[in-house]
Amino acid sequence: MTWLDIIGSTVLAGAVILAVIGLNFLFTDSTRNFGSDLRTQENMVALTERIQWDFAKIGYRVTNGKRILVSKSDTLMFAGDMDNNGTVDTVKYFKGSTSTRSNTHNAKDFLLYRVSKTDTMKLNEGLTRFDLTYFDSTGASTLVPGKVRGLKIQARIESPDTLSNGQYSGTYWENTIYPRNLNLTR
Repeated sequence: MTWLDIIGSTVLAGAVILAVIGLNFLFTDSTRNFGSDLRTQENMVALTERIQWDFAKIGYRVTNGKRILVSKSDTLMFAGDMDNNGTVDTVKYFKGSTSTRSNTHNAKDFLLYRVSKTDTMKLNEGLTRFDLTYFDSTGASTLVPGKVRGLKIQARIESPDTLSNGQYSGTYWENTIYPRNLNLTR
């Protein structure tokens, strides 16, 4: 065996080792990106399930006509029998500020709060958009609580940390809901 064979074998072994290390970095990065995408999607599913459950009960068993109490683009307060116990509850959804999220790198994320008589819930990690639009019986936009018959929710969730490309993993959801108990004639 010559020195040339030894040097050639060393160079070839080095190339193979570098290729394996590069593949390992690529695999680690892909796994991290996949995990981030999965977390944002799971967070969105949890948020949408909660919103659809609650918003479907807007006005349920309300007899005084005051079903929607506050209707702003970032706040919704409504009445309804949320736990089907015969007692009308009041629930308020509102956006927190971005300054309350100091434990993430994403400067745009905030918490969504759900406040009821019994508890206050901080909903969702990574929410970067939560907008509400309200509609009257003709389909026109309105902010008058007594005229609201439907509402559109727009939400975006992003990962708390950037991906390897410097972007945030994100998912978007939009839905228009016409709760049964708002479509009553007065």
